[in-house]
Amino acid sequence: MRGWETISSSMLKNDEVEEPHASSPPDHRGGAGSGASGHAISGRRLSRPGAASASKLIEATPVAVDVHLRSGVAGLRALGEAGLDPVALGRTWGDAGLWSRHAADRAVVAGRSQSPRCFTDALGRLVGDVGPVVPYPGMERTIDLILAAANTRPDVVAPFPAGATCVLRKKSNLAPLADDAGIAVPRTWIVGTPAELRRARIGFPCAVKSDDPVGSLSGTRIVEGREAVHRLLDRVPQDGPLIVQERIEGPLVCLAVVVDREGAVVSRFQHVAHTTWPAEAGPTARAVSVVPDRDLVARAGQLVRAAGYWGLVQLDFLPGSDGHAIIDANPRYYPALALATKCGVNLPGAWHQVVLGAPTTTPVPYRVGMSYRWVEADVMAALRGRPGRLLYRGGESTTGAMWDTEDPVPAALLAAVAVASRPVKRVSRLVSATRRVGRRGR
Repeated sequence: MRGWETISSSMLKNDEVEEPHASSPPDHRGGAGSGASGHAISGRRLSRPGAASASKLIEATPVAVDVHLRSGVAGLRALGEAGLDPVALGRTWGDAGLWSRHAADRAVVAGRSQSPRCFTDALGRLVGDVGPVVPYPGMERTIDLILAAANTRPDVVAPFPAGATCVLRKKSNLAPLADDAGIAVPRTWIVGTPAELRRARIGFPCAVKSDDPVGSLSGTRIVEGREAVHRLLDRVPQDGPLIVQERIEGPLVCLAVVVDREGAVVSRFQHVAHTTWPAEAGPTARAVSVVPDRDLVARAGQLVRAAGYWGLVQLDFLPGSDGHAIIDANPRYYPALALATKCGVNLPGAWHQVVLGAPTTTPVPYRVGMSYRWVEADVMAALRGRPGRLLYRGGESTTGAMWDTEDPVPAALLAAVAVASRPVKRVSRLVSATRRVGRRGR
């Protein structure tokens, strides 16, 4: 079994830039969790769940879930590049990540993939083949499935503490945590049901989103006035809590940190999004890697530590009048994860080290100025009246959301699904509209 390896700064290329030597609290240690492709981080060793230190190590296998998404595929690739021999767990055999060269083994969930019982049974079958497993999510719904499976099977280990994970995922919990850490938050007009929102005094424009991680709204909606709010509320279930905050304009700043069981930041990566999709409020479409803000990293570590969380969490910020204002926390693989890996920061590898209770690597610099592009988002933007986004030309330093020349099959499958799904949805909407018109004419 391979031992733990650290990645020294001498392995970095000339365009990699050291983080500035700014003062920061001694307990906030910013550093990349692992090195670039081809350098092993560890074997499969696991500490007892909940243990503050690795007093006893046993073998376990990382499992990348949600490999039908670019976030899951990016996580799988990073685990493979770290030499961790991950298993890819898909919904069907057509899922892109199942055909990645980084998958040491493959499996699918028999039955409904979003059923807790079916998901737990699939992990149980993997345990029978490879021993204890650590599943890693690529979307919000899977976090709940993992926590449920870990609660029923001791050989399925959650990669984060259950209670603290629930705290971070609820958006209204971020304000008090951020305040204690000295991080700004957008002004919150109300947290309540749609009925309560209809009666509330709200400033416009504003951002409306579900307070719960898996709620009635799949994403953030920007509304400009009272009538738009009412139209939105007419389309959502009336019992789910929503949060309404002031709209903050400016580039989305994304900071991903890995925090160990003692609360220290052991890996970090920061990028700035030039565009998102949807354009008004959505995930990163085009971005560039930047030198991590040492103060922001320290404060983010303080926030995460106060919540009692350890593991990977990706934090979203917007430039407010009082500094970076936090708007979301995602304890999972995120869609633009591929950019961090390309820059030399293996966040999934560092996360697995923390789960195992294994020694963490020392801080290293990473490449800045690297670009990221989600081409599908630019195509959709062009189809909806923003053709200029297709004119963007990335250079040799551009990382794609899907494409990887060393792992082309998953990229091709992801692209095929993206291309096929849009026309199908449009035809379906057209057929539905035609039927409605036909029924009115009878």
